[in-house]
Amino acid sequence: MAGNEKRSETGSGSGIEKNGKRFHRSLQIVVALIVLAALALWGVYMMSKPYDRTRTTYADFVVEENDDTAAVAGRLEEDGIIKSASGFETLSKITFAGKFKPGIYYLSPSMDSLQILRTLQSGLSTSKGFTVPAGYTVLQLASALGRDGLADEQLFLQAAGSPEIGSLEILGENPEGLAGTDLIEGFLLPGDYVLSAEADESMMIVMMLDAFANFYNDDYKARADELGITTRQLLVIASMIESETSIDKERAAISGVIHNRINLELTPVSELPVKPLCFPSKESIIAALYPEDNEFTYYALNVSRDGTHRFTADENEYNAWIEELNSVEPDGEQP
Repeated sequence: MAGNEKRSETGSGSGIEKNGKRFHRSLQIVVALIVLAALALWGVYMMSKPYDRTRTTYADFVVEENDDTAAVAGRLEEDGIIKSASGFETLSKITFAGKFKPGIYYLSPSMDSLQILRTLQSGLSTSKGFTVPAGYTVLQLASALGRDGLADEQLFLQAAGSPEIGSLEILGENPEGLAGTDLIEGFLLPGDYVLSAEADESMMIVMMLDAFANFYNDDYKARADELGITTRQLLVIASMIESETSIDKERAAISGVIHNRINLELTPVSELPVKPLCFPSKESIIAALYPEDNEFTYYALNVSRDGTHRFTADENEYNAWIEELNSVEPDGEQP
């Protein structure tokens, strides 16, 4: 009996040891997989980073019929929209990006590569309608809608500049004497829209203007009055913010600088652009309405060109920052 008990104890210990080893091997495999997944995600993040967050303006980019990924990636690098064609190709393979749609696209070096891939694959089309991107202009939107077969480009522009659209109440007064599509520049709210089967170009524009009217509520109107600016002037400021930064946490700070310069008459309202530069996002509109309470009157990009800014009330310091920034290329190297 004693011998049997001893063998039983030994067998039990051996089983626990084997189970422990199996557990540790399984744990090592799980840890290795987690590390590999983390490295893969980090790699995708690094390859997807915008080439230059500071350049928020959009430029035309043409995708020709039968262009493959290599051809598109090469031209994107040549045009300064992405940093690396090979990195873009690798990201395209990793994310299983399919064939790109031919047409004219509006791309910016401030867009990350995943955004660019999605745009080249789908344009403005969605399963339910279309998307109006922040930072676009009326002309760019008309061209993109035409490219994607969602509207006739010329009919859209005719509708956008028609007296019927220009007389809508949401556009307010027009003391600047604007005409044509300039009247609605900045008023077409970025976002996703559901496109009904019977919608024509005029109905599409009214739908976007209605979206702005619903967003721009009485509280926002009262706030603009409190700031002493019209809705159009507010959208000008918001479009300036949109053009300057894609970083949400900096919008209010940049707004603070713009409003400070207006209040100190360093940049009077009369010297602002007469129409918005683009369609500002909701975030930029809110930042224009509620600027950060600061004393800054200047801002400049950080030399890292990661899209962040430095702020100051000292003109000499600002000039020194600009000189420093101009001495460094977007890739961080001296010119």
